[in-house]
Amino acid sequence: MSVVDLRGGVVTLERARDAVPTEPGVYAWWSLPGALPGITGPCHPDGEHELIYVGIARSGPSSVATLRSRVLGNHVRGTTGQSTLRRSLAALLFEQRNWRSRFTDRPLLVPDDELRLDDWMQQHLALTWAVHEEPWTMEAQVIAELTPPLNQSANSSHPLYRVVREARRRWRQAAQEVSERTSDE
Repeated sequence: MSVVDLRGGVVTLERARDAVPTEPGVYAWWSLPGALPGITGPCHPDGEHELIYVGIARSGPSSVATLRSRVLGNHVRGTTGQSTLRRSLAALLFEQRNWRSRFTDRPLLVPDDELRLDDWMQQHLALTWAVHEEPWTMEAQVIAELTPPLNQSANSSHPLYRVVREARRRWRQAAQEVSERTSDE
């Protein structure tokens, strides 16, 4: 598979509900320019989207995720507890949007704000994907070639790596402080 496959026509989240296949593969999330404060990614050939995140959906002995279950189940209809993408988006947007969080073993948006994140994603994000039987064999290569700013794994040399990491640290700290305050009451 070539990374060119991920630079094809972007699909809105609404259209993705019917179009994402039930096979393993690689997917890319694209945002409208300026949607995430301080975050820019490589431009899509359409000139209207920037790459922000790349992920894989693997099918194998330890996992049975398909592109459909990973993208729609974990990212689109999931929660910040199920999706690294959603956690990064929440970390980058929670202060600006006044979203509320709680803490379990990680920061999570409260249910109403999970819905607000759903709405934000619907308005600002689009997808591309490529079917591949063994996507884990190419994940690091795709990240290295496409340089998505929100990927933290295999991407520590990205210029925005520290920005995303710091936003996630601040969100974690804020969620822990809220949980501590509410447990003291």
